[in-house]
Amino acid sequence: MRKSTLFILLALLLVSVVALSACGGSKATPTQAPAEEKPAATEAPAQKPAEKPTEATKPEKKAFKVGLVTDVGRINDRSFNQSAWEGVKMAAEKLGLSENDIKYIETKDAKDYADNINQFIENGYNVIISVGFALGDATHAAAAENPDIMFIGVDQFQADPLPNYAGLIFPEDKAGYLAGVLAASLDKTGTIAAVLGTDLVPPVVAFKEGYEAGAKATKPDIKIISTYHPGELSQAFVDPEWGAATAKQAMDQGADVVFGAGGMTGNGALQEVAAAAEAGKEVYCIGVDTDQWETLPAAHPCLVSSAMKLITPGVADLIEKAYNGDFPGGNYVGEVGLAPFHDFDDKVPQDVKDLLAKTKEGLMDGSIDTGYHPGGAPAEEEKPASEEGKKITVGMVSDLGGIDDKSFNQTAWKGIEDAMKDLPVEGVFLESQQQTDYEKNINEFLAQKKDLIITVGFLLGDATKKAAEANPDAKFAIVDYPSEAPNIRGLLFDVSEPSFLAGYLAAGMSQTGVVCTYGGINIPPVVEFMTAFQNGVDYYNEKNGKDVTLLGWDNEAQDGAFTGNFESTDDGRRFAENFFDEGCDVIFPVAGPVGLGSAAAAKDRGMMMIGVDTDQYISAPEFGSVLVTSVLKNMDKAVYDTIADLVNGKFEGGENYLGTLANGGVGLAPYHDFEDKVPDELKADIEGLIQDIIDGKVSVK
Repeated sequence: MRKSTLFILLALLLVSVVALSACGGSKATPTQAPAEEKPAATEAPAQKPAEKPTEATKPEKKAFKVGLVTDVGRINDRSFNQSAWEGVKMAAEKLGLSENDIKYIETKDAKDYADNINQFIENGYNVIISVGFALGDATHAAAAENPDIMFIGVDQFQADPLPNYAGLIFPEDKAGYLAGVLAASLDKTGTIAAVLGTDLVPPVVAFKEGYEAGAKATKPDIKIISTYHPGELSQAFVDPEWGAATAKQAMDQGADVVFGAGGMTGNGALQEVAAAAEAGKEVYCIGVDTDQWETLPAAHPCLVSSAMKLITPGVADLIEKAYNGDFPGGNYVGEVGLAPFHDFDDKVPQDVKDLLAKTKEGLMDGSIDTGYHPGGAPAEEEKPASEEGKKITVGMVSDLGGIDDKSFNQTAWKGIEDAMKDLPVEGVFLESQQQTDYEKNINEFLAQKKDLIITVGFLLGDATKKAAEANPDAKFAIVDYPSEAPNIRGLLFDVSEPSFLAGYLAAGMSQTGVVCTYGGINIPPVVEFMTAFQNGVDYYNEKNGKDVTLLGWDNEAQDGAFTGNFESTDDGRRFAENFFDEGCDVIFPVAGPVGLGSAAAAKDRGMMMIGVDTDQYISAPEFGSVLVTSVLKNMDKAVYDTIADLVNGKFEGGENYLGTLANGGVGLAPYHDFEDKVPDELKADIEGLIQDIIDGKVSVK
């Protein structure tokens, strides 16, 4: 976990922090809610709705104005901001305030947070509510300068409490834990997923940590694919397209339950799962913040429940306290819970309902610990990160492509970066500029006494084996090479499975009847891609009575086209242009960064490309218009899991991890810009082939 002053303070108070919303803002005029807006859900399953006040019970009205400043999600985001606004309206109804007494400002640019708050100050508002972690600094400054005005900060932890500023905060890890228990209980494939906003916002991390802990407590062997939005904070919660693509990718890797925790981004994930459910796939989704059954009807086909932060009643309660003169400064902890199961009530077994009820009771009374302690575990429970009481240290030696190759090395390094975010881990890398650097870089990490040394790529096999044999007490893991010593874990991937699918897809997409491939260096991991790619092309021809030709590789001769390196994008462009001149219109480079040169050529010539190793639509978005898909080796997950095993004392050498379609270790990336260009029949063929390969009905070899 990250160590920051904020996190440490949070741990001492035993609550989670701040806001799921991203930043955002531009100045706006105070506005009323649209008349057609549908209210967000507000009730916890065990909480009775507030009774509608009668004329007899309404208090005598006094001059009292309430203003709300949104974060970037907007007032009708069907999530965070909308729930807060519903709290304002609930309080207004109870207190007898008119529509003219309550206003909101939608923020569109972060620089205008303070200006938007000041608009309400200048217009004499009694209570000002700001929604989200990102508005915390501006709200605190305004509260300090205006002691006669009361401020409510949704998801804003008060490290420096003020008597006129209440931070409404929630234990998101507990809500996430319940969602994880539910997800693992419904799962049938052994894999679930979470599509998340950004790890720059602590509540999102809390949701994720709780979700994973709850799932693991329920089903210890479950695989969890958790993915944070890779972009800037301002985009992380307003990118439903990325959310949808990420959810699809998770389902392609076997996930049958997806938790969407990222505002509009998470909503995109829920809607993608809903579409899959409507198409007949047995999948579920879980919403966040509010009961999204009420706010996101498009998710109904999959929405079994939502991990709720009861923002609406929390906001309403604080407004009422302000009105009645007993406003609490400092931190005010709101409630969390799961939303009703709605149409899925009959599909959730009674024993699961009983387990959830028991789990919620344990979370509330403290007998169940989510394990989420941002500033470290409480003193009486604190445990060292290793036997020496220090962080686990990890060193990664790259292959020649470099750490920012947008492919092989970069994906492996991401696994270490993810581990540093979640675990007591310190990671560093050394880039190899030439093959003679392999041994030197490994020895450097041995001299530094790293707890784990990870080497990336087949070409580092000999140097890794030599170092492991000479240092039997050291621990190693190597990507794309089998274990050859009792202190080495091999991280292997059956790339023949997704490469076969890529060959079939390429043949089906080709308009010229010619597709092509080439490799970086003629070594087994590269040849494995190319061999299976040809098998996929051949299988397409056999099944569809076609005669699509493959250039660049010949299975019978076991030889083909190779650039001789993994660095030169100029070589990648040259190879691609030669193939395009011969009629190829879909190219599959297996050469790391070299392939980016081919992508540039494909973009210039209007051709198509299939990426390799990582989803190159995300890692190289400038070439998204030519990338039909990518063959995925989920190296980041394999690296992360290896580090986690070491942290937890479960690392074993002398063994190999093998990523497959069945366990989600390999797969095809989403079609992204080609979603509407890939024929439905071809998509159906690919989906069928995935299952046939998993079931052993189709051989890719």
